[in-house]
Amino acid sequence: MKLETNKQVWGARAIAWIVALVVACGVIFGSSFMLGPVLFSSDAVSRKIALAYYCPGAVDSTEAQGASGPTTTSPSGTYGHTVEVTCTFADGSTKVISNEEFALTSIGGMFVGGALCGAAIAIPILFVPLFLFRKKK
Repeated sequence: MKLETNKQVWGARAIAWIVALVVACGVIFGSSFMLGPVLFSSDAVSRKIALAYYCPGAVDSTEAQGASGPTTTSPSGTYGHTVEVTCTFADGSTKVISNEEFALTSIGGMFVGGALCGAAIAIPILFVPLFLFRKKK
């Protein structure tokens, strides 16, 4: 669209940026809760996220999965299994990632991964008003 004055151009761009910002926020929000769990919820990815966060530089790791047990005190509550990862470093020292730490990093990493994908989609949307609205020559 070609506009006559700079005031018209910047007014149109300001309105378009507000709309683009709302759309971009919706894309990021939607992708973090839909795209993230689809792409990053496998056991291998969850383990890599936890290892990268808690054990950077580890040369080896072992995972021990426990039996399924109740996650609440309610007898009709949900059940889940436990995971404990042991990291071994080059100097021979070890670090244990507890079940709670593993769960937090895998769930958080899943949502952050989706949000990063959404941001990669949403950032180009914010440049559209620059190309869409120009001054008439």
